[in-house]
Amino acid sequence: MPQIIKLAAAVMCVLIAAPLWARAQVVSLAPPDQGAAQGWTYAATPYLWMPSINASLGAKGPRGTVVNASTSAGFGAILSHLNFALMGGAAARYDRFSVMTDLVYVNVSLTTSNSHLSTFNPGPGPIYIPRSQQLDTGTRLTNTIWSLAGGYTLLQGDWGNLDGIAGMRLLSMNSTTNLGLRADIYLPNRTIGLSRNGSAKVNEVYVEGVGGMTGRINFPNSKFYVPYYFDAGGGALPFTWQTYVALAYKMSSWSDVSAGYRYLRFENGNASTGLRDIAISGALIALNCHF
Repeated sequence: MPQIIKLAAAVMCVLIAAPLWARAQVVSLAPPDQGAAQGWTYAATPYLWMPSINASLGAKGPRGTVVNASTSAGFGAILSHLNFALMGGAAARYDRFSVMTDLVYVNVSLTTSNSHLSTFNPGPGPIYIPRSQQLDTGTRLTNTIWSLAGGYTLLQGDWGNLDGIAGMRLLSMNSTTNLGLRADIYLPNRTIGLSRNGSAKVNEVYVEGVGGMTGRINFPNSKFYVPYYFDAGGGALPFTWQTYVALAYKMSSWSDVSAGYRYLRFENGNASTGLRDIAISGALIALNCHF
């Protein structure tokens, strides 16, 4: 049975990890033992992430107006409305130096039960839109989150290691909300401000600088260890941060499995348009292949 498990792990690493880039936050690639021969080592990590999404957006509506929309969907809703997703991890290390990259792509079409309008702002002030007036509010949400960072091992021992990291994270968001209201929304001058049928869009790219730490904590005389990751930063958005922690098991000299939790957030305060806040979080199961 162990041989079958190892063979299955090898097939997954070759067939799945190769086309998947970079979710370096999940990859675990420890520095070489002190006194060991130096050289390049690599890791690739296919995984299953089961997140929920909570987002607040200021979408561009008709005639220069702003339509405020909220999205809240658990993993079950995302899975049932998922169009396409791509995520994975990769890293490379030489002695104490490492480089890692990260790509998460999600394309999902959500319905009124998970995505709805909150207010409509034609300029002078917001107009509240009751949920009862929203017959059909579908949102197609596409998120691409890409990161690139370098690291250096600050502490290392039998207990594990701690690396300092610095790099960048990019968020590309494309959201189209199709409106289906019971009636047109009128402005104080009795002209139509928001038609009962229409759309509101967000199409933004944000680049952030981030810094943090990553590594692992080993259990003495055990094949179990705890990989961890944390970063925070800002740039085009005032603040972004994420954290990841898991329990991992070394199946062989080249493959580990882990189960953990990841939380990722972008915050943009009270921005008039574009992203205001998005949080993506959930359990994660990963296969880490290192060579």
